[in-house]
Amino acid sequence: MKKNIEVVLNSEDELYKYLEDIEEGDYFEAYFARYHVEGVVVLKDETFFKLDTKREFLGIIDFELTSVLPDLIEVAYTKSDGIRRVLKLIE
Repeated sequence: MKKNIEVVLNSEDELYKYLEDIEEGDYFEAYFARYHVEGVVVLKDETFFKLDTKREFLGIIDFELTSVLPDLIEVAYTKSDGIRRVLKLIE
């Protein structure tokens, strides 16, 4: 059974602290407005992510989290331990 940990964040600064835990090889998801991106982190630099979607028609995508921050619903990431961490920003 997969386990989820939900964390409610009150500020962008808290979100940035949690993003520091994300590493290459982790599975990353971001949900914003009516869209989402997901994939394995190939490269990460603070709030910039290069994700391998493992889908032939999308391939590798570049994603800058700060560009969707006003519409961000949640960010989730799964480390090698199999635990999915869900970050919800409430401002």
